[in-house]
Amino acid sequence: MTTTGAGVPPEDVTDTPDGADSPLGSRPEDRPRRRDAAATRQALLTAARGRFTRLGYDRTTLRDVAADAGVNLALIKRYFGSKEGLFKAALATAPRFLGGESEFPRDPAALAEALSRQLAAGAWAEFGAHPVLMLLRDSGDEQVDDLRRHTLEDFSRQVLAASGTQSAPNDEGLLRAQLLVALGVGVAALRSTVGLQPLSAATSDELLGPLADIVAGLLTPPNTDPADGDREPR
Repeated sequence: MTTTGAGVPPEDVTDTPDGADSPLGSRPEDRPRRRDAAATRQALLTAARGRFTRLGYDRTTLRDVAADAGVNLALIKRYFGSKEGLFKAALATAPRFLGGESEFPRDPAALAEALSRQLAAGAWAEFGAHPVLMLLRDSGDEQVDDLRRHTLEDFSRQVLAASGTQSAPNDEGLLRAQLLVALGVGVAALRSTVGLQPLSAATSDELLGPLADIVAGLLTPPNTDPADGDREPR
C-alpha cells in the first residue's frame, strides 16, 4: 500500500461502518466510499470531541465514535492508537477556551471580552456543550487525568499572564487565576446540566459588564485599585 507522511495512507478504502456488507461483487454505488485520510481523521476528531464533551471519557466508546464519523472502528487504532490517544488528539485540536484561532488575551479587558463571547448562550452549539467539559469528568485513567489537570494548570497560568502580574511567593496570583478559570468552568457546567436562568440564556453583551468587574476584582494585584491602571501600588 502506498503511504504518505508518517505512514498514513493517502486514502481509506475501508471507511465502511462496522456491520456493512462486503463490497465484493456489489454494485459500484454499494461499495465502500473512498475517503481522504485527512478527512477521515478530522471526522473522527469531530465525533470524539462531541462525545467526550457530552459524556466524558469513561462513557464514550470507540464504537460510537466510529459510528458517528461513519467509518470503520479499526481506523481509530490506525490514526490514534488507542482511546487515550484519541482523547489527547481531540483535546489538542479543540478550539482554545479563550483564544480561538487567535492569540490568547493579553490584558484584563481583552480577557473579560473573550470570556463574555465564549460563555454566552449558543457559543458552542456544534459541540452540544462547552468543550471545557471534556476536562471535568473523571476518566478512571491516571494518565488521562494527569493530562486534564495539566491542561487546566496551563490555562490558569495563561490567565495569570493576561493579568499583567506575576504570581506572589505564596501563589496568590495563580490562585486568583484559578478562581477565574473555575468561574468559567462553572458557567459551562451549569448551562449543560441545570439550565439555570438567566445565566444560561445570557448573551455576550449581558455578560461583559459583570465579567469585567469580576476579572478586575480577581486579577488586580493586591493593594492596587483596579481604576489606577499603571499607577504604583499604594
